[in-house]
Amino acid sequence: MSFASSTGDPFMHIRICVALFIVFASGSSKAEDNSKEEPVVLLAYSVEEFPVWRTGQDGKVSFDATILTTLIRSCCSEASWRHESAAIVPVKQDDGSAIAVAQTTSNHKRIQSALQQISAFAYDDFEKRLRKSLRDSVALNKRVLLLEASPNSQLTQLIFGASTGPEDIERLEVVDSYVVHCVGDSNKRQLFRSGIHSEFEKGYRLTVLDQDGSIRGTLMDGELFERGAVKAEVVQQFLQANELKVPDAIQALEDAKQVATQAGKNVLVQMSGPDCGPCIQLSRYFADHNELFSREYVHLHLDSRSPHRDKLIEELDVKFKGVPWMVIISAEGEIIATSEVDSRNIGFPAREKAQAHFRAMLKSTSRFSSEELDLLIIGLTSVE
Repeated sequence: MSFASSTGDPFMHIRICVALFIVFASGSSKAEDNSKEEPVVLLAYSVEEFPVWRTGQDGKVSFDATILTTLIRSCCSEASWRHESAAIVPVKQDDGSAIAVAQTTSNHKRIQSALQQISAFAYDDFEKRLRKSLRDSVALNKRVLLLEASPNSQLTQLIFGASTGPEDIERLEVVDSYVVHCVGDSNKRQLFRSGIHSEFEKGYRLTVLDQDGSIRGTLMDGELFERGAVKAEVVQQFLQANELKVPDAIQALEDAKQVATQAGKNVLVQMSGPDCGPCIQLSRYFADHNELFSREYVHLHLDSRSPHRDKLIEELDVKFKGVPWMVIISAEGEIIATSEVDSRNIGFPAREKAQAHFRAMLKSTSRFSSEELDLLIIGLTSVE
């Protein structure tokens, strides 16, 4: 298989889990004999801190999918890999680049999980990555899970729900309550020097950190495995015992309205998914601009982990069209703005039309000055 070359920043990386487009590739067919052959679909993936560019001896920068090819091929059957429409190509985006993978629909979930799994270990600066994980834990209402393991271990596959073998390992649902921070062999020394643990651990280890970076719980290598197999039930119980409990959605809104009444503010409700890329990006945005938003709003962040979230959406009697989704409510409970425009949810306001609607939402429900609104809109383009 050949790959298109491209010029660009040799340090350019791409973030994972954002599906950019779906196109049914040529070559997919519905056979006359009722064959169950799956159609090939084209999906673009972004991968955080995973290098796909290299600089040659001639100084030219080119797309290099060597590692990705090996990884993705291991997730696919030989028949689907040899399909005439199967391909991996680079895709340029406004905010970086991505890879487009043409594969059967059943393979795409495995590919996404495998890319998440391996990219989670692809970083150099442990301290910088840890600061980002702790920051995300606050923005996403989670705790940090330090995973000391190898990328292809049973423990890693249990956490990410990925398998490079013929069978999948089901991901533990409770992992949604954590920001997973992976520590491979190359980063163990940096972890030890950080002072989080007083002892260097050569084997595998799970550590739960509170949002301030302090240790809440640890599960050692000897507790994780029995006869060479990971003890999934033990891992699940450990994670459940240490997860950060999320508030009931209905009660949380009532509490937010009471605070809004006392402070003379409106309530900005943000609906998210625990592992949704644009949702995480929006949470980081609100965290970056917390000083301004907290001045004008009581910010309430709810995701699918929140008990009775769906019932709350029903009670609000609004058109809920996927996440991330926003609604601004008065202290009296009146809906005064939503993230819907032209019958569509703007999601994370990345494009000009979505940003214009988001600005209108804020302008009509706050006392932001024009300069502050400009600052908030510009901030949408610089979320890390």
